[in-house]
Parts: sequence; C-alpha cells; structure tokens
Amino acid sequence: MAAGMMPSDTVARRLSVGVYDLYWSTLGGGEQVDGSIAQVLARDHDVTLLGPHEPDVDATMRRLGVDLSACGHTRVVDDAEASEASRDFDVFVNGTYLSKAINHAPVGYYYVHFPGEVPTRSDHLRSRLGVAGVKALSLAPRLPQRLTEVQAAFDRRVTRVEFVPTYTRYLSNSQFTASWVERLWGHPSDVLYPPVRPSVRPGDKEPLILVLGRFFDPSFGHSKKQHEMLATFRDLVRSGRLDGWRMAIVGGCDGANRDYALEVKREARGLPVEVYVNAPGAVVERLLGEASLYWHGAGLGEDAERHPERFEHFGISVVEAMAAGAVPLVFGAAGPAEIVQDGQNGRHWDTLEGLARITLELVAHDGRRDELAAAAVQRAADFSAAAFAGRLTDFVSSDVDG
Repeated sequence: MAAGMMPSDTVARRLSVGVYDLYWSTLGGGEQVDGSIAQVLARDHDVTLLGPHEPDVDATMRRLGVDLSACGHTRVVDDAEASEASRDFDVFVNGTYLSKAINHAPVGYYYVHFPGEVPTRSDHLRSRLGVAGVKALSLAPRLPQRLTEVQAAFDRRVTRVEFVPTYTRYLSNSQFTASWVERLWGHPSDVLYPPVRPSVRPGDKEPLILVLGRFFDPSFGHSKKQHEMLATFRDLVRSGRLDGWRMAIVGGCDGANRDYALEVKREARGLPVEVYVNAPGAVVERLLGEASLYWHGAGLGEDAERHPERFEHFGISVVEAMAAGAVPLVFGAAGPAEIVQDGQNGRHWDTLEGLARITLELVAHDGRRDELAAAAVQRAADFSAAAFAGRLTDFVSSDVDG
C-alpha cells in the first residue's frame, strides 16, 4: 500500500504510532519536538517511542516539559532497524536528525530540523564515483572478501535519497528549513513550528540586555556570535551611551567548546557583563524576567547559500525571551526573522552597527520599547504547545482520512 493511504476501516480506531529518535537521552531541542509529537498523539492513539534506550520519563518532564508516560518503547539502534520497525505501525514519525530511514507505514511523517549541509562539487563527484563503483562491482556474481570491503567503501560515498518519496508529509521547523528541504531533497515541506513552553511571564524589567544560547566555537561552523555581540556592547559602554545598562550572556557548553566560552568570559572582564556557563534553570528564568532587550546574532557574517546550516533554523530562545517581555533584536535571517516581525514585535538587524543603532533608539525611548515588548508577548503565543498540537492533529486527520 502506498504511503499516505490508510485503509478505510482503520480511520475510526486508535492508530498505532511509532516515533523514532536516536537521541532521546540527550534531552535536546529535537527531543522536545519529537516528545511533543508523541505526547499529543498519545492522547488518542497508541504511541511507541523508537530508539536505542528507553527515555527517562521523569527527566523528560522535568527538563523539557514533555509527558511521555503514556508511551511505550521499542529498541532500535539505527535507521535500518527503524525502517523495519515502521512496518508495525499505522503511522511512523521520523524525528532523527539527518536520518535516511525508509518508511514502510501507511502514513509517514519526517520532522526536519535541517536537511544537512549543502553538497560541494567534490561531494557530488564522490557520490557519482560511489554509484559507478557499486554498479561495476555488483556485476560480479561473487566477490572475494577484499573486494566486498571495497564495494562497501564505494557505497558509503553515495548520497542516499531513496527515503524521500516514502514519506507522506515532511514537516519543517521553519519556512527557512522547508525551503532547503525542497532544494536539497526535492520534496515540498509543510511548516510545524516547535512548541515553546515559556516558564517566565513579563515582570518588572531592568536595564539589562540578555544573550541566551549555547556556546559554540565558530571553528566548528555554527555559532551564536556571543563574542561579536559582546564587542558591540563594549563599544557602546565605552562611548558613554549605555550608562546604567548591563549585559548577561547565558548558555550551555560542553568540553569541545569550553575554550570559546572562557574566551568570552575573559573579554567581559571590566565590563558590566555577567557570563553564565551551564547556569541552573532558576538563574536563566531570573534573567529572562529582568531583561528589557534580547540580542540574537546567529548567522551574522555567514553565507546562507553556501552554509545555511550555520543559521538559526527556528529559535526557541527567541520565543522564550519574547514571552518574558524582552524586546527581541535579531539578525534578520532564517528562523528568527520569521518569528520576529520587524517593527511590530521586535527588530531585525543585518550589521553590528545596525544592532548598536537600534539598541540606542530603544534605550532612549521607553514608550516604544514598552509597545514592542507587549506585542512580543502576544506574538510568542503563536508558538505555543496548543498551537503545535492543533496543527499536528489537523495534519494527521487529513492524511489518515485521505
């Protein structure tokens, strides 16, 4: 039976749903989305989580605000096992980043966080060589062990896209990601924005600029640009135009990016700047509540055509800041530019000079800042868990009935 076709006698019954994520235990942004899909569908259907390890239900609830207690678990360790397991479900949801699992369920969804890096000319060449090598060696009826290993090496060079047509619908975390799904995978994608569950409501604001996001060493590719924004704040402070204002830079960090985080801390010395690395949730919530402005710089100085993976594909922290009543000033590209409507509930900027100019305008005009903050709170509601659940269930109802 072709993907997207449910037998008519199954529409009225509870569906069996498999949700595949290889990284449940990391409790990251992808797991928040995949877990939310599972939680929503478990209200009316039988949901099984697919992955190497059974998710910790208590930790998932505590860290992500997602309730997986109604879900079962089946162990799968890779795409091949997930593909085979998909045969057991009415609906198969693939939320694993860069997965190439083939769907065999009547209805299949692939939630795309981003479809990967843009292939270079050498990538295309390696893939063509791989295809030619696999084809040539497949002509031999039996291969000695040494040539079998060569065939496997050729196979690893091939860019696999066989999975693409097996899914009923692609769901992307933003219009930006959806556009790259079509460009790289040749398939249209709907947009299902991630659910954001704000823990902080607007309160008494202070003259504080907040930068919130993980510390990533730019040499690895993606970066939140903390160093560049700190330099901009430093210049404004030294010019005497930000008297009384301070900055807080907050983000998680692992060992590979520790040196970058320490460099940011060193650069902050002598400035009204606090740098928090791996801060407790209570600290993050306090700063969200206090912040009047929120700066976001991912994508600054990057080439969106060559390296779209270096941009913010959605921007959960942007929505969290808006819900807390901070006015968002975001680099005007990719996901944050979709979330923030320039001049209506925040501002876009495309250079550090532009960021500085807009900041000074809002610092000087409390009324305009308050107006944008109120609109930001309203806009954040568009990305609520309820909005996510409604759109997801509409997709499922449409595809199952169809």
